[in-house]
Amino acid sequence: MPPRPDLEKSCAPLPDPSGIPTYPEGGARAWLVVLGAWCGLTASIGLYNTTGVFSVIISNTILTSSSSTSTGWIFSIYAFMVWIVEYYQIFLAFSLLTGLGSSLLLTPSMACVAHWFDARRGLASGIAWTGGGVGGVLFPLLIQGLLPHLGWAWCIRITGFILLFLCLISILLCRSRIPPLTRKDATSPWRATLPDYHIFLDGTGAMAFTTLGVLFVDLAYFIPITYLPSYYLSRQNLPTSSTISGSAAFGYQLLAILNAASCFGRLISGSLGDHFGHYNTMIISLFLCVVSIFALWLPDIVTTSSDSPVLLIIFVIIFGFVSGSNVSLTPICLGQLCGVGDYGRYYASCYTVVAFGVLVSLPAAGAILDICGGRGRKGSKGDFWGVAVLTGGCYVVALGCFVWVRGRVIG
Repeated sequence: MPPRPDLEKSCAPLPDPSGIPTYPEGGARAWLVVLGAWCGLTASIGLYNTTGVFSVIISNTILTSSSSTSTGWIFSIYAFMVWIVEYYQIFLAFSLLTGLGSSLLLTPSMACVAHWFDARRGLASGIAWTGGGVGGVLFPLLIQGLLPHLGWAWCIRITGFILLFLCLISILLCRSRIPPLTRKDATSPWRATLPDYHIFLDGTGAMAFTTLGVLFVDLAYFIPITYLPSYYLSRQNLPTSSTISGSAAFGYQLLAILNAASCFGRLISGSLGDHFGHYNTMIISLFLCVVSIFALWLPDIVTTSSDSPVLLIIFVIIFGFVSGSNVSLTPICLGQLCGVGDYGRYYASCYTVVAFGVLVSLPAAGAILDICGGRGRKGSKGDFWGVAVLTGGCYVVALGCFVWVRGRVIG
């Protein structure tokens, strides 16, 4: 039996029917597109990476009577769409409007880079994705500095003005270059980019298992960045009244440290993926995520004899680096399964599935947190062991999916 082709070769972008034989691979116009994508990802993913700050403020100072499961729906609906003092107001403003806006900004920002780079796509995408890490550093520190002095309303207004500025730059600079493929059943180019379940039935299982892997990557990634500040408050036995000041400020800084580390992970993994294969790099990063969860975060949770945050800080740095890399690599791995003109359809098909899965991630994590700590009680760092196990388990499943796709094609 002849050997099956290597994934990195067999899944390389197909020749594009648009008649454009080469990609610029650089130049002023191409790098301006990367800058526009960077601004778009700073606004969308940067805010996404700041949900832990919003979670601890909303849970401990605004919706104090709501359970972890209830407040989890606010942020899972936000992730689903990305993908005020009353619950419904926060739900509508943050979950629905912000989530939908982030989605409309995120997808074009990622896709347009692929129109200008092929051989250097990992590097260009990695640079663009560092915007999410920069935003994840900027917004937590901004909120930490403004909230005690200006209050919730003006803190959110100033954040909104910064987002508006970033969005305007992204809109001005992001440009497509290759028209989408037109399906036989499509009556317009727009319809050609709609989700298509036939993609999952290609006979190899590559798209189906890649999508399943991406689903569990997003399930796992969103939990720590949401619960990390809350975990720090519980770990240090800090009262909810210190949420926005005093010793609790380090909880905000932990999230900033995680996102800063993710910038380096996204940049380095993109370049490594170009040289050693994006699926290979993805598998390594997922394995390191599993190790960081079970060898660093879980021991910090279950160890009751030490109040030193050293182990937690080590976990935050390592997890930020490796999780940032696997988040930025998922769109590139999807791009290897299709041509650039067909990318919108593949991306939409994948993330339609992923969005519905992420929808239940934080409510599930919140329910586990309530159960492990006793329903209605939030206060001990040991309550978070179930959340850590859930996160690590999701990464294990994601790792298995990507290993299966790699092994399936290699034989």
